[in-house]
Amino acid sequence: MLGGKVMDTFMDKLAEKVSASDIIKANAQAEAAENERLKQEAEQFRTQLENLKESEKQHRAIIEQTRDSLNSRMDESEARIHDVGVQVYRNVQAIVEKGQEKNTESFKDINSKLETLQYAVESKNKAVTPLVVITLLVALGDLVFNILMFLGVI
Repeated sequence: MLGGKVMDTFMDKLAEKVSASDIIKANAQAEAAENERLKQEAEQFRTQLENLKESEKQHRAIIEQTRDSLNSRMDESEARIHDVGVQVYRNVQAIVEKGQEKNTESFKDINSKLETLQYAVESKNKAVTPLVVITLLVALGDLVFNILMFLGVI
């Protein structure tokens, strides 16, 4: 019992020193301190969020610039490719036309040689016939040679 009395006395003294209003006041101060800490933390988060938003805006602007630059370069490349394609087409066309002119000349030569051969056959000149045949063979060989050169085989 003696131990119980000491404890009761101690509790009474403690209750005298710490009243309910002191406990409420201490709780209110602790809550105020916690609220202040939370406000500061929230303000830090807001600042960080604003910084992130600003950074995101800057990155979007850089991305937009890069996209515009790439689109511009693509347009320029397409124009250059078209110009080169037109130039190549014209060069090939000129080469084909020159080849056609050469072939036309070769055909004219062959035609005149065939006319000569026809005349020789019609006149039944036996001495000229072998010469005409040889000439025809040489002309045909020349034509084949020119065609092979034109096609790039030789």
